[in-house]
Amino acid sequence: MDYERAVASAPPGWRQFGVEDLNRLPKAVRRHELKSVPRPERTLLDAGDPAAAERVRRAFFWTFVYHLQPERWDALAQVEPIHPDVVAALPEFFRRGLDIGAGSGRLTQHLVRRCEHVVAVEPSAGLRAILEGRLPAVEVVAGWADALPLGDRSSDLTAACGALGPEPAVVRELERVTAVGGLIALISPECPEWFEAHGWSRLTAATIAPLDHEAWIDDFFGAPDPPHELLTRRVMR
Repeated sequence: MDYERAVASAPPGWRQFGVEDLNRLPKAVRRHELKSVPRPERTLLDAGDPAAAERVRRAFFWTFVYHLQPERWDALAQVEPIHPDVVAALPEFFRRGLDIGAGSGRLTQHLVRRCEHVVAVEPSAGLRAILEGRLPAVEVVAGWADALPLGDRSSDLTAACGALGPEPAVVRELERVTAVGGLIALISPECPEWFEAHGWSRLTAATIAPLDHEAWIDDFFGAPDPPHELLTRRVMR
């Protein structure tokens, strides 16, 4: 997600984080995520500008949650199951599966039923720990979507749920790691219209209600929205 969109779409819980939380992020995470902040904004932030600080807090909401409060993300994922029609549309019987931005395993659990071996790439150490405890057969590795720690053509089913958008570096990595004849499947990605306009097949299922949940989830994240779109493309060369 680009910086301005992240600022504009920050859920209500952004107010629970302070700019000082940047220093609580692991150094590698902070360095990676600060690349998205425009240089003029960084200058204002370093000068202590309060408006810039608020924008950064908004933009980094999801980063703060993933890395500082992973149990909150897991609670949200548990009440936002992937639409069953989307899950059913995923083909079966792949040798190698890959889940990018796997979080605590919302999509991964479905891939293990379709693939002989599954690799889950997730930058958050806290979410990796939850995923490893939940799905011990999955190979869980640290990494980001724009620089996947995997070899060329190493996946037959490359998938992600709600984690990716049409950034050029990310799309190149999806194509690089997917075998010829393999499938890239993105569930409720950012800007699905972009993928559809570039030749991806799009399935949109009817929205479904989230599972019963505590009120703090709405107060912190906004109304839950279970993923219900699927964008797919076969890699032909």
